[in-house]
Amino acid sequence: MQMSWRTCPRCSGERPETAGKGREMTEMTVIFGAPPVARPAPGLVAAPEWVALLSAVTGPESGRRLEITPGRWKLGKAPREEEGFRAIVVRDGFMSRDHFALEAGVAAVVLRDLGSTNGTFVGGEKVERHVLREGDQVRAGETTFRVSLAPKAPPA
Repeated sequence: MQMSWRTCPRCSGERPETAGKGREMTEMTVIFGAPPVARPAPGLVAAPEWVALLSAVTGPESGRRLEITPGRWKLGKAPREEEGFRAIVVRDGFMSRDHFALEAGVAAVVLRDLGSTNGTFVGGEKVERHVLREGDQVRAGETTFRVSLAPKAPPA
């Protein structure tokens, strides 16, 4: 099976050319280990509870903390239901209904603006797409979030 395929053509009965849209940037093969032991087996890491923490530092929801777990998320003042996405409502009148999306995986967290009226800014720059880093400041509407990424397991 090629890494670019989402599904196995043999198992799904699909032709190789149509075996899914391809993998997203944040998808990566990771083996999660059992609960911590005195000496974990090489290559095994514990599953993270969250991969990113967005802490609202300004705006109407100042003090709110959003734990982003692996998956796809939509944030806005009234995010539309969409298959494959989990929604987070942010009570900020200056945000668009669907303001921005996060695709969170163990390798990276990617922010994508969803065509918002006022834009999404990271570090003061308007972005369409951005790979989040520790300490980034994300502004959408009147709300600014500080990004904290989950600590990575030390190499074995």
